[in-house]
Amino acid sequence: MPGKIKNISVLMPVYNGAKFVRQSITSVLNQTFKEFELVIVDDGSTDGTDKIIQEYTDSRIRYFRTEHSGTSAALNFGVTKCKFEWIARIDADDINTPLRLEKQAAYLEKEPETDILSSWSAYFTDPAKIIFVLREPAEHEDIVKSLGLHNPINQSAMICRKSILEENKFNESLVNNEDFELMFRLKDTCRFHILPEVLVYTRWRKDSRTFDSDNTNLYDMLYLDAFRKMQDSKSKGVHFYWASRIAWINYFYGDRSDSRGYFRNSISAKNLTAYITTFLPNKYFFKFTESRFRYRLRNIFEKTGVYSAELKTLLGKN
Repeated sequence: MPGKIKNISVLMPVYNGAKFVRQSITSVLNQTFKEFELVIVDDGSTDGTDKIIQEYTDSRIRYFRTEHSGTSAALNFGVTKCKFEWIARIDADDINTPLRLEKQAAYLEKEPETDILSSWSAYFTDPAKIIFVLREPAEHEDIVKSLGLHNPINQSAMICRKSILEENKFNESLVNNEDFELMFRLKDTCRFHILPEVLVYTRWRKDSRTFDSDNTNLYDMLYLDAFRKMQDSKSKGVHFYWASRIAWINYFYGDRSDSRGYFRNSISAKNLTAYITTFLPNKYFFKFTESRFRYRLRNIFEKTGVYSAELKTLLGKN
């Protein structure tokens, strides 16, 4: 029989998060799964974040303050302070639903071979406006395939075995994309799953590190992997698949002009749109790709009222 998960460590790094950290902490303290610790690592904030956190008297909160060294260093430090076998992540500006830990613990008890678990997410802007729901693939094989181009694992919904994060540290040389880089490293050794329901509300912020357009580290990582697999391919179909993947890697992370030949010769509405946008000036190209236009367009035809209502409740907007 699989073991019961009795305790969970929730790990939250924060840097200058005074504006939103209270909402994120509250979303963790309101979990229906009560047996957890909330490990907060303050990465040398200068905006009064420490004073807000120190207002809380809940004994489950364990607060640590370090010199400013970056998110990866804060996460690695936090892992050493976590007491329990499972570590659930949350960023200091996102919101977890009350059932997040309960549902994830139940799944992991039922499927003990799973190493890393996440969920769907609803992206929102203030004040409590849903802009799209991101429904990533649930099954391991599809998640691994996705990791060849983007990271489908929402970090504010991720729960992972502590032993994995002890043995595979976040890369402290990176200023962004540390979560993607780690998930990519783990894709051949860990078992992934994504619960097909929204357990996290992700705040869409233009000042977020997500919008840092320097993706050199991602390009090198993804391109080299895809190029090797293309070289090793034994059939035209497999070779074409990896050539297609390289085109999209160039489009998102490298020199997008290098992807035009593929898009021009492989006609579809998606490829035609990509081909046209490669001619946009950088300012407008990055604005287009970062807007998640495809998901926003789909959101127009979806009923998101239930998410809007839940988010307003979580943010105390009702």
